Amino acid sequence: MSAVNKYEEFHGKPSHHASKLHFHVPKQLVFLGEAVAIEYRCSKKNGGGDGKMYNYRHEFETPAIVCMDETGRKQLYITGTKLKVTEAGIEN
Repeated sequence: MSAVNKYEEFHGKPSHHASKLHFHVPKQLVFLGEAVAIEYRCSKKNGGGDGKMYNYRHEFETPAIVCMDETGRKQLYITGTKLKVTEAGIEN
C-alpha cells in the first residue's frame, strides 16, 4: 500500500499532495524510556468526518519504547511489539 493510500484510509479523504522525505536510516537506536501514551491532533475519518481538528490520546496497554538515533537528530522512534495504526488510530 502506498503512503497516499494509507493517508486516504486513515483520514477518509483524498490526499492533496505527496512529498518524499529524506531521512537518516539509523544504524543503532538509543533507548530513552517507555511511552505510556501518545497524543496528536488531526482530522481523521472516524473523528466525525466534519474536517475539524481533534486531539487524540492513546494510552498503551503495554509500554512502547521511545528511542533516538545514534546522531541525536530531531527524530524520535516509537516502537513496540504490538503497535499498529488502524482507522481507529494508534493501537497497542
